[in-house]
Amino acid sequence: MLARGSHLMDIHGVGPAGAARILADVGDVARFPDRNHFASWTGTAPIDASSGAHTHHRLSRAGNRRLNHVLYIAGIVQLRNDTSFFG
Repeated sequence: MLARGSHLMDIHGVGPAGAARILADVGDVARFPDRNHFASWTGTAPIDASSGAHTHHRLSRAGNRRLNHVLYIAGIVQLRNDTSFFG
Protein backbone atom coordinates (compact mmCIF):
# COMPACT_ATOMS: atom_id res chain seq x y z
CA MET A 1 0.00 0.00 0.00
CA LEU A 2 2.72 2.42 0.95
CA ALA A 3 4.69 1.81 -2.25
CA ARG A 4 1.68 2.85 -4.34
CA GLY A 5 1.04 5.92 -2.20
CA SER A 6 -2.41 4.71 -1.22
CA HIS A 7 -4.29 6.30 1.66
CA LEU A 8 -7.08 3.69 1.63
CA MET A 9 -6.11 2.38 5.05
CA ASP A 10 -6.74 5.87 6.46
CA ILE A 11 -10.45 5.12 5.97
CA HIS A 12 -11.91 3.60 9.14
CA GLY A 13 -12.91 0.02 8.36
CA VAL A 14 -10.43 -0.58 5.53
CA GLY A 15 -7.44 -2.67 6.56
CA PRO A 16 -4.51 -4.06 4.57
CA ALA A 17 -6.55 -6.86 2.97
CA GLY A 18 -9.42 -4.54 2.00
CA ALA A 19 -7.09 -1.91 0.61
CA ALA A 20 -5.23 -4.55 -1.40
CA ARG A 21 -8.53 -5.87 -2.81
CA ILE A 22 -9.62 -2.36 -3.82
CA LEU A 23 -6.29 -1.57 -5.47
CA ALA A 24 -6.13 -4.93 -7.25
CA ASP A 25 -9.68 -4.85 -8.59
CA VAL A 26 -10.06 -1.15 -9.39
CA GLY A 27 -6.58 -0.36 -10.67
CA ASP A 28 -6.86 3.19 -11.98
CA VAL A 29 -10.10 4.78 -10.80
CA ALA A 30 -9.80 7.30 -13.65
CA ARG A 31 -11.04 4.59 -16.04
CA PHE A 32 -14.56 5.24 -14.73
CA PRO A 33 -16.20 8.30 -16.33
CA ASP A 34 -18.00 9.25 -13.10
CA ARG A 35 -19.01 7.96 -9.70
CA ASN A 36 -22.23 6.46 -11.07
CA HIS A 37 -20.29 4.13 -13.34
CA PHE A 38 -18.07 3.13 -10.42
CA ALA A 39 -21.13 2.42 -8.24
CA SER A 40 -22.66 0.31 -11.00
CA TRP A 41 -19.41 -1.62 -11.47
CA THR A 42 -19.15 -2.37 -7.74
CA GLY A 43 -22.82 -3.33 -7.44
CA THR A 44 -23.54 -0.57 -4.92
CA ALA A 45 -25.90 1.44 -7.16
CA PRO A 46 -29.61 0.84 -6.49
CA ILE A 47 -31.71 -0.60 -9.31
CA ASP A 48 -35.04 0.97 -10.18
CA ALA A 49 -37.84 -1.53 -9.57
CA SER A 50 -40.72 0.93 -9.86
CA SER A 51 -44.10 -0.03 -11.22
CA GLY A 52 -46.83 2.45 -12.02
CA ALA A 53 -47.16 5.04 -9.29
CA HIS A 54 -45.00 3.08 -6.84
CA THR A 55 -41.38 4.19 -6.70
CA HIS A 56 -39.14 1.42 -5.45
CA HIS A 57 -35.46 0.51 -5.62
CA ARG A 58 -33.73 -2.75 -4.89
CA LEU A 59 -30.15 -3.81 -4.29
CA SER A 60 -28.09 -4.95 -7.22
CA ARG A 61 -26.71 -8.48 -7.25
CA ALA A 62 -24.49 -7.61 -10.21
CA GLY A 63 -21.08 -6.01 -10.23
CA ASN A 64 -17.84 -6.95 -8.57
CA ARG A 65 -19.03 -8.92 -5.54
CA ARG A 66 -15.62 -9.07 -3.84
CA LEU A 67 -15.24 -5.30 -3.96
CA ASN A 68 -18.85 -4.84 -2.92
CA HIS A 69 -18.10 -6.94 0.17
CA VAL A 70 -15.07 -4.79 1.10
CA LEU A 71 -17.15 -1.61 0.81
CA TYR A 72 -19.99 -3.19 2.82
CA ILE A 73 -17.66 -4.24 5.65
CA ALA A 74 -16.10 -0.76 5.77
CA GLY A 75 -19.57 0.77 6.03
CA ILE A 76 -20.65 -1.61 8.81
CA VAL A 77 -17.46 -0.92 10.80
CA GLN A 78 -18.07 2.82 10.51
CA LEU A 79 -21.68 2.47 11.65
CA ARG A 80 -20.80 0.25 14.62
CA ASN A 81 -18.03 2.56 15.82
CA ASP A 82 -19.87 5.84 15.22
CA THR A 83 -16.90 7.41 13.48
CA SER A 84 -16.42 10.01 10.82
CA PHE A 85 -15.53 8.76 7.33
CA PHE A 86 -11.81 9.50 7.78
CA GLY A 87 -9.83 9.09 10.91
